[in-house]
Amino acid sequence: MEDTDKQCEVEMENAVKKNNVDGLEIGQNIALGVYTYNSSAYVINSTLMLTSFFAVDGENSSDGSSTFCSVTVPGFEPHWIGLDLENIFTICYAIVYAGSDKVDLPTKNDLNFFIVGVSNRSLDVHPPVRGTYDLCAQYPGVVASKQVVQLNCSSTTPPARYVILQQSSNSTGYMSVCEFEVYGTPFGIYRKNILLHQPASSSSVYRETTIVSQCSPFVADLAVDGFHDTQLLDCHCGHGVDSVGGPNWFMVDIQDFFYVDYVTFTSRVGYYGRHRMDNFYIGFTNTPGYQPIRKQYPLCGQWSGYVVPGSKVLMKCNANLLSFRYLIAQQAADAFDGNFASCELQAFSALSRDFFVWKKNASSYLSGYRVQTMSVRSAVECLHRVRKVGGCDSINFNAASKTCELNKHQNGYSGLDLNANWAFYVVQYY
Repeated sequence: MEDTDKQCEVEMENAVKKNNVDGLEIGQNIALGVYTYNSSAYVINSTLMLTSFFAVDGENSSDGSSTFCSVTVPGFEPHWIGLDLENIFTICYAIVYAGSDKVDLPTKNDLNFFIVGVSNRSLDVHPPVRGTYDLCAQYPGVVASKQVVQLNCSSTTPPARYVILQQSSNSTGYMSVCEFEVYGTPFGIYRKNILLHQPASSSSVYRETTIVSQCSPFVADLAVDGFHDTQLLDCHCGHGVDSVGGPNWFMVDIQDFFYVDYVTFTSRVGYYGRHRMDNFYIGFTNTPGYQPIRKQYPLCGQWSGYVVPGSKVLMKCNANLLSFRYLIAQQAADAFDGNFASCELQAFSALSRDFFVWKKNASSYLSGYRVQTMSVRSAVECLHRVRKVGGCDSINFNAASKTCELNKHQNGYSGLDLNANWAFYVVQYY
């Protein structure tokens, strides 16, 4: 184990130097605090589920402490845990801290001959199915209760963003994992979360009064602590308590000026399907102490529709915006109630200011923001004209009439109209 550890640390040190990686420590567990997926999660009570996050919370119970472990539910086959590392890594090895049997479950914890695999397909869309992802390795034996085991990846394991821990095909019972650590080296470009541990504030702060909680009040700093734990009482979510239609915002001081490419927002579970996060805004300002008012600040974008409780969603930003220091996340005015919360906010800067892509929305038209109209021969010519004119956030293009309309809406727009004769294009970083 020591030889593998040293080899991986040397490889990581070389990769950090080669790629000029900032914020990644040599030999660190790259799975700590990441967003996780699980096939199922055992429910303790109305405020606690033993989700897969407990396998990446940094508490492995090896010291005999009574920390929580990830537990899947018997009968919900197949059993697996998935990790989103956010960047692509060459995985060196994984360490699994096995849990123990739960006396109130009818079967036993079964990690015997477990599988570790990797994938570059989103686990939101492609949940792990044995044989459909690349294999790191399979553990060659029985795993006892509370055992700590290391599994070294094959040298042929391809670089990947997602890491999977899954039972073998002949396993029975459920999976109890107290910690799942992953060690590897960055592959290609490493993108740093520019909001991590930066100063954060909010329009209000929720304080739990009905349930004893060691983490109340739920200040905004908890939304940028690097832990994607979606359960409020685990102390990793920022939470407001304004009235419906009130300010309901978080603001993060990035402490430098960035052109932001995209933002991710992790929502909390346990609000019983209420539409608190639907249609939320992400925007920017360069004014210290600014009090955000909807549609009066430069907008990265507005999420369209429902946000699934406990999910992580990604929003691409308008690439026409300037660089900014302060990021704003704000609830929609027509949300179900004023309890706006985020269990993790992340932002990633543009890799280059020279590469853009125009995202097409067919049969759509934006009205009310037009600043110029011109005749062109094709949509491509329309896009070329935009670059020459400058200052344009989107275009409407009519293929039949060859009409190109330039729109400007730095602070966002109200919505698109359906129109079969038009297509709407918005500019984003590539």
